[in-house]
Amino acid sequence: MIRLSICIPTYNFGKFIGETLDSILPQLSAEVEVIILDGGSVDNTATEVAAKKEKCNSIAYHLQDYRGGIDRDIEKVVSLARGQYCWLFSADDIMQPDSISKILEAIKTNYDVYLCEHLLCDFNMRPLREYPPLHSVLTPRLFDFSDENQRQTYFRLARTSEAFFSFMSSPVFKRTVWDAAKIPESFRGTCWIVAGHLLSMASNEFTIYYLAEKLLKKRGDNDSFADQGMVNRSRIAIEMFQHVSNTIFGEQSQEAFHIRRVLQQDIPLSYLMLAKLATAENPALEDIALLNRITKMHYSDKTLNNLGKHALYKDTPTPLVKFVYWLKTLMRKKNVQ
Repeated sequence: MIRLSICIPTYNFGKFIGETLDSILPQLSAEVEVIILDGGSVDNTATEVAAKKEKCNSIAYHLQDYRGGIDRDIEKVVSLARGQYCWLFSADDIMQPDSISKILEAIKTNYDVYLCEHLLCDFNMRPLREYPPLHSVLTPRLFDFSDENQRQTYFRLARTSEAFFSFMSSPVFKRTVWDAAKIPESFRGTCWIVAGHLLSMASNEFTIYYLAEKLLKKRGDNDSFADQGMVNRSRIAIEMFQHVSNTIFGEQSQEAFHIRRVLQQDIPLSYLMLAKLATAENPALEDIALLNRITKMHYSDKTLNNLGKHALYKDTPTPLVKFVYWLKTLMRKKNVQ
């Protein structure tokens, strides 16, 4: 019986996936399988995976002859899994030693979702900092969403959108819970299909066990959503995630409020200022009208903090933004020297 499926959707990550698999394969047991869905890669992904398959018969590799997009590829790879639980895993992250054995032990308790932490690294996997999804939760803790108080406590404790399943490699979820979610077609194409499936079940009898342990290393500076510019990256993070949360909970709900709150940690004002500068320097790629609209959405809750940040965004001229970032870069270089 397969208890855990490691599900890896990938597209053109051939230079990373070998290292990812090297971190996973030594930990496998008869209860664990690895499912790889290649969404039409045109690089050396197939070759890299084939080399690993020769040494491990627990890998199942499925190659599509088309690019399905991240949301549909995630749904497809989960549909191919045979495990009671699925752990979606990015093809450029690194699993920490003994992580699978810890998950296998944890899922004996039969909760719906187990949420792990990660260590944020640079592109070359040098550790940078810890990045826990919840505030001040240092030991394992169960949140039972059938209890309204526990549910609201979880949303208040959320520190980043990873608490709401924005980072694919953090949640390990029960396959039956994933399958039971009835999501609208509009969620496919948002890039947040994991959040869509799992948050859709949050109004039911739903349990999250926060492991409070770092089970993987996340590769930074490798954002596959950033290939169409900073404004579009902001749109994906702000507009698309808000669409998912507003559809599930309602725009005026406390849940949607807290999701908007943590999205401001993911996309800070400094990033939006740089995006504003990019619209002036590359207007063919970066759309200022779109950026203005999503920034207004980003700070739509009428708090003093939001009003101040939105005013600062609107009223700061781009030449001043450029000067400030030039000065910061200069000071950074001096500090390095």
